[in-house]
Amino acid sequence: MGATHSTPFTSTASCESSNDGGGPSYEPDSNIPSAAASSVPPAPMPVLARPETFEEKLYRKFKAEPLIPIGCLTTAYFLGSGIKSFYNRDPVKSQSMMRLRVGSQFATLMIFIGYAGINAFTLDFAPGMAVPSDQGYGGKSGDDKEE
Repeated sequence: MGATHSTPFTSTASCESSNDGGGPSYEPDSNIPSAAASSVPPAPMPVLARPETFEEKLYRKFKAEPLIPIGCLTTAYFLGSGIKSFYNRDPVKSQSMMRLRVGSQFATLMIFIGYAGINAFTLDFAPGMAVPSDQGYGGKSGDDKEE
């Protein structure tokens, strides 16, 4: 492109760039006529959803995963009861409450992991693939005849 051949045996290279930096020059809108660039309307601003309040998020999370807050409340109850029995110098009840607290923490953690696993697991074999019932077949194969 930039090389010109004067004779078959010798070649001289010429740089066609007018840029002083040594690299190729770049003008952003050099190929677009000015009339075409000004006739394109600017893109509309996107409409943003309002931010979710704390109460709305709390309600949404409780509705989606109701066992997690129940497990947290159970853990808090056992912790409070264990601290109270420790304060009242009842070591047997305090020890049993702390053991129940650890058990309820474990159960809450397992429920949390279960919810995460259920939400991550889908039956989509290929994302975007049409399901036969979406195509009007109703889940029936072609050899089933209705009479």
